Amino acid sequence: MSKLIYNNLFKKLMDVEMRNFKLMDKAKVSKINSVKDGENVINDVLLRICYILQCDISEIAECVSIEDGGNTGV
Repeated sequence: MSKLIYNNLFKKLMDVEMRNFKLMDKAKVSKINSVKDGENVINDVLLRICYILQCDISEIAECVSIEDGGNTGV
């Protein structure tokens, strides 16, 4: 089994010097905690975030295996 992690999103925000609340406002996202906590995030939200940051989804999300504690990309 695999899950998506979003550590790269927060690195990307630092690279473009954008705060979480500014991204939330621009992407019309009600809370960023779902992303931080590794909860499910609907595709529409991820695509809006990518549009705002002008990036590909692979730049903000990574698929990892749950079986090995999330240490290996899938």
